[in-house]
Amino acid sequence: MKTWKLAFAMLITSFCVGLFLVIQIKPEPLRDALIFFPIDPTASFLEATSQIEFQKIENEEDQYILDWTVTSVLNQPAYLRQDISLLYKDGYLKDIQSVWRENTDTIWLEKDVKSDDSGHYKVVSFHHAEIHYENDEIKSAQALSSDALYVIDSPLKPLHAFHKPKTEEEKESKRILDLILNQQQQYDWEDLLAYYHLSKEHYSLVPLTDLTLYQKQPLPHLNEEQTARFLGGLWEGIYKNYVLGIQKLDGTIITPIGSTVPLILVPKSADHFFILFRTADGQPVQLMQTLNP
Repeated sequence: MKTWKLAFAMLITSFCVGLFLVIQIKPEPLRDALIFFPIDPTASFLEATSQIEFQKIENEEDQYILDWTVTSVLNQPAYLRQDISLLYKDGYLKDIQSVWRENTDTIWLEKDVKSDDSGHYKVVSFHHAEIHYENDEIKSAQALSSDALYVIDSPLKPLHAFHKPKTEEEKESKRILDLILNQQQQYDWEDLLAYYHLSKEHYSLVPLTDLTLYQKQPLPHLNEEQTARFLGGLWEGIYKNYVLGIQKLDGTIITPIGSTVPLILVPKSADHFFILFRTADGQPVQLMQTLNP
């Protein structure tokens, strides 16, 4: 009888431990929507940064680890805080960080990313807050941040990295990597525009990774207020139709990892915009979103 009781107790204990482990390691679910509300003039970000740093060489094959951190601090606690960060290597999405928190002012994210070979890395992040007031009034605060890193893997010299070139050799390495990326993207964008019968004369073309340029100046054809609404609506669509997964024509949802940097087409009229990119398997994708006046 004692043996039976002991076995039963061990079984119950194992079940409880297993259940506890499942609960502990269950990943945090992604919030299924990011919603833009009118900008709150009383809310602002005290800090909004993205950083990608070369950390160390992983093994003799010149694999290395990058340290990727995202930090944002609002000037007040918000009902909902949400940050999205996208990491691209040579124009292709390598990884994503995305998190939401309730009743806080601060978000801090960090991730180690393994990689290899020379590369031009770009990070772009969207920092968002949803602020609730009495009478069901809801407003938003938002900010963008970015970073870039060049990693040079040459058979002639030890592997190294830099944000801004300091030596003539680094300047030349940057020039070559930029030239390769720019030529590749220009060719692909021309092909996408032709595929969807869109004329670039009617739009300003802005890669997603360049959006931080318009935090302190308005986008072409838009004023500052329209630019804020545009950026909020854009990231609302990017989160729903890109970060959470890309829906193909047959209805299947695929990962955005490996897809190209989305190209934003800003029209002369501020009532809509297009987003163009390719999936990891090369399929073209067009998203269109309207903007409320």
